[in-house]
Amino acid sequence: MAKDKKHQDSIARMAAEIGAKTAIEAYERRMKIAQTERADRRLHNTKLLLRNYRLFKEHCDNAVYEVEKLTSEETIYDILDAISGVDTSGAFVESIKKSVARTVTIVQHIDVMFQLYETYCYRSGKPEEERRYRVIKALYIDDNPTTIEELAKQENIYPRTIYKDVDAACERLSALIFGIDGIKKS
Repeated sequence: MAKDKKHQDSIARMAAEIGAKTAIEAYERRMKIAQTERADRRLHNTKLLLRNYRLFKEHCDNAVYEVEKLTSEETIYDILDAISGVDTSGAFVESIKKSVARTVTIVQHIDVMFQLYETYCYRSGKPEEERRYRVIKALYIDDNPTTIEELAKQENIYPRTIYKDVDAACERLSALIFGIDGIKKS
């Protein structure tokens, strides 16, 4: 009987160890998946930021909410009330102020990170890194966008290479824009 009890305890201990090991492995898998999803989201957001960069710049350059452009606070309330058709009690204007401030901050951050990316690409001494910088700049940053076909012709490469360059450049830019959270770990 004592031998049975000892055997049962041994089996229970082994089962507990296997269960704990399995739980730890499952937890580590979930953490790795969450980290990958977070990096994928950052990469997706980097591409969204780049695709909308010119619109953000326009928004910042033409936002009505600038102190020097406002003739009176009442005038802006009147305009916003007329647009919304409701009494905003200032909430709508506050939302616009925050939106403009956030957009300005994002655009400034992208500008600085893009300058760092340029420095990185040209210091690398690698022609493909320099090309990736030119591709991203021409597609998303320059005032007059260039098409994939035009860029491929200018760079003397296939259009598919342009898409690959965009993906590679966005990975680097993601790390710059989002910091450590922008890095995808394999």
